[in-house]
Amino acid sequence: MLSKINHKAIYSLWIIGFLYILPLLITNSPYYDDLGRTVYGYFSWGIDGRPLSDLIFKFLDLGSPATDIAPLPQILAIIIMSTLCYFIHAQLNPEHRLGWLVFTPIFLSPFFIQNLAFRFDSLTMSLSVATASFPLFFMGKEKVITFAASALCVFISLSLYQASLSVFIAVVCIYTLFSIKKGRDPYKILAEDIIAILGMTAGYLIYSKLIVPFFVTSDYANAYNQMISSMGDLKNNILITLDVLKSYFTGIIAFIFIIICLLATIGLTKLLIITYNSKFSSIRKFVSLLLIVASLAVILLCIPGPGLALKSMPIGPRVFVGFGFFVATLLSLISFISDRYKEKLNFIYCLLAVVSFSYMATFANAMKSQDKLADRIIYGVTNDIVTIGYNIVKTITIDGKSLYTPIASKAIEKSPLMKQIIPSYFDGPLAWGIVKMTEIYSGKEQPTPTRQNEIISDVCKMQLITDAGLYKTYFRDGDLVVSFAFRNCN
Repeated sequence: MLSKINHKAIYSLWIIGFLYILPLLITNSPYYDDLGRTVYGYFSWGIDGRPLSDLIFKFLDLGSPATDIAPLPQILAIIIMSTLCYFIHAQLNPEHRLGWLVFTPIFLSPFFIQNLAFRFDSLTMSLSVATASFPLFFMGKEKVITFAASALCVFISLSLYQASLSVFIAVVCIYTLFSIKKGRDPYKILAEDIIAILGMTAGYLIYSKLIVPFFVTSDYANAYNQMISSMGDLKNNILITLDVLKSYFTGIIAFIFIIICLLATIGLTKLLIITYNSKFSSIRKFVSLLLIVASLAVILLCIPGPGLALKSMPIGPRVFVGFGFFVATLLSLISFISDRYKEKLNFIYCLLAVVSFSYMATFANAMKSQDKLADRIIYGVTNDIVTIGYNIVKTITIDGKSLYTPIASKAIEKSPLMKQIIPSYFDGPLAWGIVKMTEIYSGKEQPTPTRQNEIISDVCKMQLITDAGLYKTYFRDGDLVVSFAFRNCN
């Protein structure tokens, strides 16, 4: 009931969430795909298998074309994610007065920074995560209700953002751990888990039959539709996942997580002892222990999520939505250490929050410096186009990748994961900087990738227009090349 909701806890979470995202709101910069949507006015999530995202933004934008309504989506996103933390806490661990801190990694995850950075997608990605978590509140109800809620929520979640499938699985695993901690019958827990997983499977099948055939047309989405075909592919995806994770676990952050893992191990040991000493029969105890081990193993797999099973595994931090739930699991295990000293353990949760705040601020300032660099490049290239003649220049090709600013470079040096999050607007064919140029009417078309390679191979035969130090511009027969490759054409 609404009267039983701890509004003080929710308000505290909202304040934490707002302060966390504040650096992004102050920076107020479009992030990658945001540029295309603001400049060209397209939605185009449906062609990637996310039609509900189109519907939501057509409603918020009051129809087509897409218009930039930031920071509203980002503010709504952080409200959704922080509120979700409270309700998960209220469902699983209501007796712990500040237990909602345990679940803050769900939105304080360094990988989720990229999700929040999108001025458009942040909202629908957060809605997808929340929807995937929603069946938690039907666990323990009638089987039909649990099954239907799981199927419907998975279908909706996939139609908003496919990577959130791992969230559903992670939430079921966390529910299992808390249920065992409370001494519930493992047979009943297992039955509930099976019903939920069957519902998830049904939701996925409905999505694959109703949405994928009729909506998915983009090369981007189709590239991720092929499943792995061998153990070698799986091993390669696991190694990729480990490389991505290692890029975060460096320096002080690695040290803090070592402490967290050690404390979580103590909590896990306590849970195993409680389970072993429970009043259940030996078989039921064995099932409980098996559920604990299986839940922890599956939560680890939820970090990369469904991408682990794809031939072309997506490695963008935004798809690692399961990482926040993994960390929340570690903090949950820490909370199992002692009921008497639960409040004192809050220090660990707060320490991790401080790390997350620092990470977000570092990213936002690096992003701001990258925007300044992109503006400088755009200004220089625009002057070159004017010098040559606006109507004479027909295409722009980007050769190489622009350097990072000193501010961004220092952030990457400290935490290599930043390299995948901090935007670089001039990076070969992925040149969102050209879209930024279109915003001021100086952008031109990019040739096809094959044609770009042909143009770049002859760059030294072209006329040098400007040597700006950071880049050089070359021109011939309507083709302008902006080269960051520091080529020696003498």
